[in-house]
Amino acid sequence: MNLKTHLETLSKVSGYLGAGVFTPTGELLEGTSMISGIHQELAGAAINDTLLHAQEMTRDIGMGNTDFIQIDTEMGTVLTRSYNNKVDKHFHVIMYLKKDGNIAMAKIMLTKAIEGLKDEF
Repeated sequence: MNLKTHLETLSKVSGYLGAGVFTPTGELLEGTSMISGIHQELAGAAINDTLLHAQEMTRDIGMGNTDFIQIDTEMGTVLTRSYNNKVDKHFHVIMYLKKDGNIAMAKIMLTKAIEGLKDEF
């Protein structure tokens, strides 16, 4: 299996608009999109910064590390899940959904995608 195949499994979620796999610094490794206008390269860097700030904040308030972020926008929802085994594998997956997309199923599918993707690195 390859990165794109893992991302294509996410497209089964109701309301799917796209997804991408990113390096720890926000560089796009692979992406899919059902619509134009999602700027995957910009998303990776911006979400990486957001994830770093969220991790700092949750550690500061005593809540531990952050590995998942949900951002609701006027167009839909941006979901980000991070994988970091602290040894040799670290990447992020970003998924975009329509406003009426199935967020619960997206979270489940993102978790499954991360499990499959970690074997690709």
